[in-house]
Amino acid sequence: MHLKGIGMTIIPIKKVKKIHIIINPAAGRIEPILPIINLAMNEAKIDWDVFVTKKKHDPFLFAQEAVKRNVDAVAVYGGDGTVMEAMSALLGSEIPLAILPGGTANVLATELKVPKDLKEACGLICHQNPQAKIIDVGKMNKQYFILRLGLGFEAEMMKQADRKIKNRFGRLAYVISSAKALKKIQEVQYELIIDGKKYTEKGVTCIVANSGNIGYSDLSLHNQIDVSDGLLDVVIVRRAHIGLLAYVIKHVFAKQPADHMELVQHWQGKDIQVSASPEQVVQCDGEPLEKIPVHAQVVPGAVRILVPAEKPE
Repeated sequence: MHLKGIGMTIIPIKKVKKIHIIINPAAGRIEPILPIINLAMNEAKIDWDVFVTKKKHDPFLFAQEAVKRNVDAVAVYGGDGTVMEAMSALLGSEIPLAILPGGTANVLATELKVPKDLKEACGLICHQNPQAKIIDVGKMNKQYFILRLGLGFEAEMMKQADRKIKNRFGRLAYVISSAKALKKIQEVQYELIIDGKKYTEKGVTCIVANSGNIGYSDLSLHNQIDVSDGLLDVVIVRRAHIGLLAYVIKHVFAKQPADHMELVQHWQGKDIQVSASPEQVVQCDGEPLEKIPVHAQVVPGAVRILVPAEKPE
């Protein structure tokens, strides 16, 4: 079992003078996006261009174009899926990404303490001395993920919480989808290979996480999960019962962990393989995938994200 590794992750970056801003109009919030951004950028004398997504891979293509033009930063207004698409195009470059939270959960923004208020989030771009956090991403086949992969219960929960339900019920959508997912889940056997070592465990869901945050304050799947430690993390939930639904409700509304959640041993590694027998539904950062074995690897220090200055203790 690996222990946490990398440490120094906050770096200063040059003042932003030119930026490409990608907006997903289908994101979960309704607010005057352009007037707020326009005022902030004009006051800071930042040259900005806006790109509005219409189809699935637009965030990637727009961010890719930003790399070609060598802008100072790329900003994304949208949820975690939009952020991940754009981020994939920035891997290997030193162009930082600014998150303008506009989705339902905004898990990565919460993890990095990026303000949920759009004006305040723009302030990270306009700051005279901006700073960025260097974070890891995960990779499965040719697909990158910033949050986590999930098999079983979590994947079924994400699958049930479609855009129509999230638009109507907001965070409550995950409670509704959890209740539906419980009806479909059965215990399976997981075969794990973590950095070459084999493990066998029974459970109802297996999560391979880069980020442990679930979108609320400092609540995490496990307190050792760190988006900048150069490792991926694996947790397994053993049983599907009402306690699993209580776990979701307490996280979403009471903002506290459920005491009777039954998690098996927590693993960390750089190369993770997971197969389930029988096979389970898989999700990658909220997107449902086919029932396939998971082979994930960490890409350490892959991208830079603008973050608030750390307050002295």
